[in-house]
Amino acid sequence: MDITDSHILMKGRVKDNDLRFASYLAWETDGDIRVWSDKVQISGASYANLFLAAKTDFAQNPASNYRKKLDLEQQVIDLVDTAKEKGYAQLKSRHIEDYQALLQRVQLDLGSDVDTSTTDDLLKNYKPQEGQVLEELFFQYGRYLLISSSRDCPDALPANLQGVWNAVDNPPWNSDYHLNVNLQMNYWPAYVTNLLETVFPVINYVDDLRIYGRLAAVKYAGIVSQKGEENGWLVHTQATPFGWTAPGWDYYWGWSPAANAWMMQTVYEAYSFYRDQDYLREKIYPMLRETVRFWNAFLHKDQQAQRWVSSPSYSPEHGPISIGNTYDQSLIWQLFHDFIQAAQELSLDEDLLTEVKEKFDLLNPLQITQSGRIREWYEEEEQYFQNEKVEAQHRHASHLVGLYPGTLFSYKGQEYLEAARASLNDRGDGGTGWSKANKINLWARLGDGNRAHKLLAEQLKSSTLPNLWCSHPPFQIDGNFGASSGMAEMLLQSHTAYLVPLAALPDAWSTGSVSGLMARGHFEVSMSWADKKLLQLTILSRSGGDLRVSYPGIEKSVIKMNQEKIKAKCMGKDCISVATVEGDLVQFYF
Repeated sequence: MDITDSHILMKGRVKDNDLRFASYLAWETDGDIRVWSDKVQISGASYANLFLAAKTDFAQNPASNYRKKLDLEQQVIDLVDTAKEKGYAQLKSRHIEDYQALLQRVQLDLGSDVDTSTTDDLLKNYKPQEGQVLEELFFQYGRYLLISSSRDCPDALPANLQGVWNAVDNPPWNSDYHLNVNLQMNYWPAYVTNLLETVFPVINYVDDLRIYGRLAAVKYAGIVSQKGEENGWLVHTQATPFGWTAPGWDYYWGWSPAANAWMMQTVYEAYSFYRDQDYLREKIYPMLRETVRFWNAFLHKDQQAQRWVSSPSYSPEHGPISIGNTYDQSLIWQLFHDFIQAAQELSLDEDLLTEVKEKFDLLNPLQITQSGRIREWYEEEEQYFQNEKVEAQHRHASHLVGLYPGTLFSYKGQEYLEAARASLNDRGDGGTGWSKANKINLWARLGDGNRAHKLLAEQLKSSTLPNLWCSHPPFQIDGNFGASSGMAEMLLQSHTAYLVPLAALPDAWSTGSVSGLMARGHFEVSMSWADKKLLQLTILSRSGGDLRVSYPGIEKSVIKMNQEKIKAKCMGKDCISVATVEGDLVQFYF
């Protein structure tokens, strides 16, 4: 460490993995400066502007062992010198302009009045039926956190369990990536709240993870990829920036082979929402195909049940090891569903597609118990099942992953939705901060806006810190992201063949408006409502294609395209379809 009256320079290496780092702090002030061996004191100042830069020699490149050759010391000094030349005012305005360009894409008004209270007072005085100011702030704060922790730049990493905010040498869970819900939840609001730029770090991370994931596939599944081959990759509950793909701290709860399938769901949504076929073909599809190849080889035929199963199978952090549990089977179902869709659209891999279709029809991921719940384990009603390992109100609701964020339940009848509702009731409304956020999304997907809002209120009242960080406890950022996505899910859903506005609107939001949300198919949605009924719905078609909307009485609404009155195609009661091309603006008046 080098300390003078103008700067502090610190550099070194991480003991465990030899990662090099350097940071440089300089200042501008009119105060008196006093220097000690380990600190600097500024006193009697009317201002003090601090300029800090920090870098490591990390590279998001497995081929270089995640390292690059850099003169770190000179780079951080140059960064600070450049910042000082620009000055505080310019840096601040540039920062505001940068994040506002993304944040302002979505505006949310839940009928709140102007409130100048501080954040901690808003939280302390929060009442669910009167707290729309805080709820609006919480929604946008989640988006702000994602903008600030996951951006498309060289060697960018995804937001981890603490985003990028950690002040200790030994943070909770080592600020790693948990792939059994947490990393996925970090990106749930990215697409629907119009923040595509934030997802590229996680897509690139998953792409690179495949390289060391092939070693795990050899070790744990016997699936070999010779040089140049991409026959399958494997990752588990925990992952790191350095290609860790083994089960982790504990083999029992660390075993989670379907994590690769769930991460591919996060990746594939980039195409579902934005419809960039070139990006699908060149970036997403190779990742999707290799993941499918893994499961095509790793699935076993359960002759007794006559279904293809994942084995061994573990429902995240809950219950016993089993065969083909609902969590694994649901994620594999979604993976195969997305692959079939993509392969057919691109006219690729006909032989693999045929094999996958055959197994897809025999995954049989969902069963209903005699008491009317969704089974978490296929064998849970058998006499030999280890019921002593089951917690009725466990924080994870992994057996409902096909309800949200998946689309599996959309292909099932009402009885499965009711069974999901019964399962959620059994789980209760308690749990960790992220667990409550998860349940907001699940209840919203069931169309129960009041119950979703109740969970949002519970999260704000008992699982949110004074600065609005979500508390597990301790601080864990996924709950912030999950709450933002859950609020968006209450307002707009598009996981079925139709775009559904006000899909789960709670009574507390009886009047309001939102603009800039994104629906699958690359449709940008804005709307206003009063007394829980739509007043106006405006949809911008950003890629063209058929716009299908489902809403009570929509076939009776006045519809305009590009300011000209049109008649939509009726697809049944409360469902219409409008053919669009890129740039068409469709407006519905009620």
